[in-house]
Amino acid sequence: MADSIKKVLLLLMVVGIVINISIISFLLFDLQPRLGGAAALEPTVEVILYAGELEVDGGLAYGFGLSPDEISSPGPDLEFKQGDVVRFIIRNVGEIPHNFAIVRAVDPLNPDIVDDYQTPNINSNEEIAIVVQFNQVGELQYQCTVPGHSDLGMWGNITISP
Repeated sequence: MADSIKKVLLLLMVVGIVINISIISFLLFDLQPRLGGAAALEPTVEVILYAGELEVDGGLAYGFGLSPDEISSPGPDLEFKQGDVVRFIIRNVGEIPHNFAIVRAVDPLNPDIVDDYQTPNINSNEEIAIVVQFNQVGELQYQCTVPGHSDLGMWGNITISP
């Protein structure tokens, strides 16, 4: 009987720790989780980003653009207001898979993805949508996390203003 009481107390302690970590994370980062959070909110802004490859100075680069003819490396600077709920539609007009993630800073090897705001890989001629809520004023970035793509310019800046 003492063993079962110890197991119940241990389980309660673990549950308490998980709840405390969740509360602290929410308070520190003030971000809506993708599942059941921002995804459930009605978007106030919609952005269509085109992902693909382009030639730069005779070499290959990857980038994003606001139209299929304006893909640049790095991608366009994006500006939003604090509290905006943004539906990003990412269309891959390139020949190889790409993806999209909101990051604190571009890092090709170990991107610091904000609150799991990342799409799976998107195949050529396909699109996927992701909904993000920006609650804090500041600077973020977006990038393709497919290995090597951000090194070749597949990233851009995000500014959130009051």
